[in-house]
Amino acid sequence: RRIAREKTGQILQIATLTLKNPRDDDAANTNVSLKPRKMILANTHLFYHPMADHIRAMQAYVVCKKIDEVRRQDNLDPYPLVFCGDLNSDPMSGAVQLLFTRALLPDHHETWKHLHDYCWEMGDNEYMIEHGYIGNEETTAEDPVYVEETFKEAHEDEASLDDDSFSEPFHPPPIVLPSSFPNLVSGCPDMPEFTNFAVDFVETLDYVLASETSKNERYGFKPRKAAPMPNADEIERYIAMPNEFMPSDHVSVVCDLEWTTNEKEAT
Repeated sequence: RRIAREKTGQILQIATLTLKNPRDDDAANTNVSLKPRKMILANTHLFYHPMADHIRAMQAYVVCKKIDEVRRQDNLDPYPLVFCGDLNSDPMSGAVQLLFTRALLPDHHETWKHLHDYCWEMGDNEYMIEHGYIGNEETTAEDPVYVEETFKEAHEDEASLDDDSFSEPFHPPPIVLPSSFPNLVSGCPDMPEFTNFAVDFVETLDYVLASETSKNERYGFKPRKAAPMPNADEIERYIAMPNEFMPSDHVSVVCDLEWTTNEKEAT
């Protein structure tokens, strides 16, 4: 709890976009608007450490609460939303399951596994290399050489590490998204095999999510298609990402979404 309170600042970018032509031609002579006046586009980057799935789950909850606050600012129909980012979370993680299923129970998967043992100094490069979270397991003449990074802020506040005010065991409660928040669907009809391909780590970490229509949501989206994703064989030809043809260690996730309207609510 001290780490969540003092260390893991969260940045969330939210843009409210106004549609130029919210009314389709075939609805011009009706009282039904097939598109909203505005929509929300949100982006974030969740905490990185592999032992901090519980931190990311809590961050995901706070992000959803803030997005919901912004999309209801006009006291009219809530704006539909597209939410994307590097969540540093695989599809079975607590953060992603919360976004897809709306609830995260105390016994879910490995979300809370390191709740009582993760501490901030585990983020420095010496600890990460020693415990195999970064760096290559084996080195040959053909393998890329790991260049040690510096984490300048890992021990910025060492005095706070002695704070024992949260030393008592903490049993997490269920995390449930508010009923006002919409259901989210992946912009990719099929979950990508991976979106991050490093020398010693391959996983799906990046997502494009969109809100669906419901009895409380007049407007929403449905996924149409996604841009082709590279396969592992294509990446392994160049060992990993980034490389001379791929400038990032993450794959771009590109999706086509279609507007949907809850007709019962629209009439």
